[in-house]
Formats: sequence, C-alpha cells, structure tokens
Amino acid sequence: MMVRGKRRDKDLDEFPIGSRVITPSGRAGTVIRHKGYESKRDSFLRIIVRYDGRDRRALVTLQPRLLRKVQTAVRV
Repeated sequence: MMVRGKRRDKDLDEFPIGSRVITPSGRAGTVIRHKGYESKRDSFLRIIVRYDGRDRRALVTLQPRLLRKVQTAVRV
C-alpha cells in the first residue's frame, strides 16, 4: 500500500502464527513464530517461516515487509 508516495511497512499483526506466506524466493511456507529485536542497533521485528516440504528444519527468518500473504480459498 502506498502512503504519500512511500510503501507502508507491514506489521507482525498482518501475519499471525499459522498463516500461509510466500517468501522473496517464491517458496511457500507457514509462519511459526514472531521474533523481537536482536540488539540495540537492530530495529526490525522478524517472522520465522517453515518452508513447505518434508524437511521440518527448513526455516527462514525474514522481516514482514519481505513476505506476501497467501489468499486462501473459502469452501462453500
């Protein structure tokens, strides 16, 4: 979303635990945890995503602004 010509940063609330996301590499995954600041100089909150697939150790830690939320279809 654009606000006065600038992209609005995404918030952790937009990606609740269990939500499906697409990473910058194009891989799909599930949000498993929110992570706080790493140090005094680090002002970024992060999201830990588990990639889809058999390897349960395939994790990545990213800033919310890098993720896209997957729209799930509603079954009727």
